[in-house]
Amino acid sequence: MTSIRKIIDLHIHSVNSDGTYTTQQIIDMLHAKRADIISFTDHDSVGCYYDLEEGRAQLYSGVTVIPGVELSCRVNGCLRDMLGYGISIVTINKFLNDKYSLENRIRKQQHILDQLKHICSMHGLIFDSTISVKEGKKAEGFVVMYNELIKYPSNIARYPFIVDNTKFYWDYFSNRNSEFFVDETYDLPSFAEAIDIIHQAGGKAFLAHPYAYGMKQENVAQLVHEAVSVGVDGIEVKHSSNKGNDVENIRNFANYYNLYCSGGTDFHGKTKPRLELVSGYGNVCVQYEEIEPWINSVRYIGEK
Repeated sequence: MTSIRKIIDLHIHSVNSDGTYTTQQIIDMLHAKRADIISFTDHDSVGCYYDLEEGRAQLYSGVTVIPGVELSCRVNGCLRDMLGYGISIVTINKFLNDKYSLENRIRKQQHILDQLKHICSMHGLIFDSTISVKEGKKAEGFVVMYNELIKYPSNIARYPFIVDNTKFYWDYFSNRNSEFFVDETYDLPSFAEAIDIIHQAGGKAFLAHPYAYGMKQENVAQLVHEAVSVGVDGIEVKHSSNKGNDVENIRNFANYYNLYCSGGTDFHGKTKPRLELVSGYGNVCVQYEEIEPWINSVRYIGEK
């Protein structure tokens, strides 16, 4: 493969899902970092691409955007994520609009927030009981409660884990063995359904951040096997959640199952303040050679 130096981030979230920056703000930040290849992968949303299409955001010269999305999935009763790259925005948007009306999304997130309020109240945590959701975005119920809880030092002193957005979400809120667990998966597609719609949209499906869920090695291996068994194309090798030997282990999965590799920071903005675009926590550096086997065979926006 050709040795080409590119600055790459293929996992980015905006205000169109649970990020805190607009499409244009993120584009500006990426321009400052001289990014070459990027993908907006909002949870169950392709709003960034309509921002570009309808003039609310504009790309700088020299940037290649791979149309992407991160679909929330239900796997054995747990929330897992599937990335789609090179997708038809129209096809994915139709799927999302058909499956998740705004009214239903708001109702679901309010239900989740109400359950979390009850749990937090039972644990003696302080919060404004009148807080509510407004937009029905992915994980909005959790984010609203998280932002409320960390306002009070006594909450953090009592339960220090709540200050870490990612740890609170995956190790407690989404962990069936936790007293803070809330089931948000009941209306989600399976891996097979998510992969099928990504393929229908002309894209390639990648299992997202397999080590981000806090599972044991044997459970990670089973998750990868389940995704492979229903036709996944690739796996996210580089990700901000990776620690120790995670990258090596994921690369071994990719080699064993002959999967494509992808990578990105999973940037969300202010809810993960130390996590930066392109570099993550300083542990993400996606090499062009890692994505070269597939990147030129998918649709794109801008320049290549």
